[in-house]
Amino acid sequence: MQIYEDVAHVLHLSKEKLEIESIRTFLEKELRNIEAEIFKIGAKHGIKSIFELDEKLKIGEIKEKDMIEDFMELDYLESRRDDMLKALEKINWQKS
Repeated sequence: MQIYEDVAHVLHLSKEKLEIESIRTFLEKELRNIEAEIFKIGAKHGIKSIFELDEKLKIGEIKEKDMIEDFMELDYLESRRDDMLKALEKINWQKS
């Protein structure tokens, strides 16, 4: 992309370094947003993971109808967080 080349030139960076740092920044921002959403759901139900939410459901501490939307959202967010962490690992490995 020409924009990367132009910006890299202005910043006296290689295009590759700018691309990697851009991706890292994006992933870190997304990860922070995901973790904030996970925290909100966790605080609402007094849990830290989907496994704890599932356990509360199994022991009858909460009812399925009261948490099903949060359960599905938390499942999605935790999966997305795992994807972000894997991508960050690849970027960090690339940087080394």
